[in-house]
Amino acid sequence: MVNIQNSTDLYGRYLELFQKIADVKYAAAVLQWDQEIYMPVKGADSRARQLATLSEMAHNMFTDEKIGQLLQDLLERNDLPVNERRNVELSWYDFQKETKLSAAFVRLQSETTSRSFQSWIEARKANSFAIFEKDLALVIDLKKQEADQRGYEAHPYDALLNEYEKGCTVHFLDEVFSSIRQPLQDMLGKIRQQPQVNDSFLQQYFPREEQWAYGMALIKSLGFDLEAGRQDMSEHPFTTNFSASDVRVTTRIDEHDFNSMTWSCIHEVGHALYEQGLPTSEYGTPLGEYASLGIHESQSRLWENNVGRSRGFWQNQFPALQHRFPAQFKNEDAASFYKAINKVSPSLIRTEADELTYHF
Repeated sequence: MVNIQNSTDLYGRYLELFQKIADVKYAAAVLQWDQEIYMPVKGADSRARQLATLSEMAHNMFTDEKIGQLLQDLLERNDLPVNERRNVELSWYDFQKETKLSAAFVRLQSETTSRSFQSWIEARKANSFAIFEKDLALVIDLKKQEADQRGYEAHPYDALLNEYEKGCTVHFLDEVFSSIRQPLQDMLGKIRQQPQVNDSFLQQYFPREEQWAYGMALIKSLGFDLEAGRQDMSEHPFTTNFSASDVRVTTRIDEHDFNSMTWSCIHEVGHALYEQGLPTSEYGTPLGEYASLGIHESQSRLWENNVGRSRGFWQNQFPALQHRFPAQFKNEDAASFYKAINKVSPSLIRTEADELTYHF
């Protein structure tokens, strides 16, 4: 059958449908953000249900046969502008992936993940893995089922890696990690044989309110648009967005460790600047979303380490920091601070690891 509709009409229909799907997904994202920031503990069960319903709705909308037919019709056109064609190609790729999962499975996975998040929070506060163990096992089992449903050629984890970095495989990553592991271990060994940097002044008492005020000034100085976003507190620092003009970041504060808040702020702002820089005209389409999570993380790590741990950055920032915390930094200068924040020392906390040991 010859499609007599012109490309403009078809692409307009595509935009209309995919922006509605995005509306539902971002509505769920607002609830997820609230779940981690403000939701009362007793709201966990109903919130899990609400998120599951919205996830199921978005999945049903996206995997509708009419969407598939529309995408195929558009792919048959040879008169689409390059950006429009790329959007359609990427949407078709995602459509083929998502149709492998049933709506019931998507709902179950969403609900289980939401409930496991609450048990993780409880486990973290109680320092007890047993609280989280059962829910974690359920999540892992569902991820194994997802890998089987999505399909893979060599390794089950390939199916899941592809959700974060298209085309990435276990074999590829094993080769990359194998090539850098020994050089990194050698570098770490040499550093540990040298006299260690004194960073004890970073573990003094830093009042919560003063840290928060400094963190807000810091993210603003980095270019985070507070009219298109906000910062809050959470158990685990994260970034989420509901559009390029509404990007949320979170941080956490340890009153006896200055590092915790500072580098989570800089790291998450790296994510947020990427999101705020996405084209608002492409809302709901692949070109309005991040290219990959590898690219996303490159931006946060670039700001955290290449900028946030640089000498030049703190030569500029240290006077304001010293003014905010005069007692804590009265015996330090920008040079000693620079050395302290770049201390290399293995720990169990990934999000607060130094630039080198983070990779382990």
